[in-house]
Amino acid sequence: MMAKIEIKHLYKQYENQSDYTLKDINLSIEDKQFVAVVGPSGCGKSTLLRCFAGLEEITKGQVMVDDQRFDTIDPRKRNVAMVFQDYALYPHMTVFKNMAYNLKIARQDKETIQEKVEQAADKLQLTDYLEQKPAQLSGGGNVSGSP
Repeated sequence: MMAKIEIKHLYKQYENQSDYTLKDINLSIEDKQFVAVVGPSGCGKSTLLRCFAGLEEITKGQVMVDDQRFDTIDPRKRNVAMVFQDYALYPHMTVFKNMAYNLKIARQDKETIQEKVEQAADKLQLTDYLEQKPAQLSGGGNVSGSP
């Protein structure tokens, strides 16, 4: 199920910082629109995604999904997962098992897990890599060929 996402005047400031990590972020993503968040290291991409997922509390502003407040929903009930390129993947598990992990924890049945992982892998063009482990994959920018 897709949804319209709106981020309105989002600010994030950590207790030990004098300035905002995220300052007046406004974003509107229409239903079925594909969006990539890109930028240099340290610019706040992960912080923005963590705020959306509820892993970080926003300092001020609103996150809306289908015109309903989303930032006030308990993170466990948001039905949002994040997959990082490197350090948050379980190195001993295949791509499939990494993608299926949160569904397994949520006690989804095996058939549902299989279906959802296959759909996501297809959309992300990862189908050919589902049986590989993270160390077997390239991050895309590594010239030496080692992960």
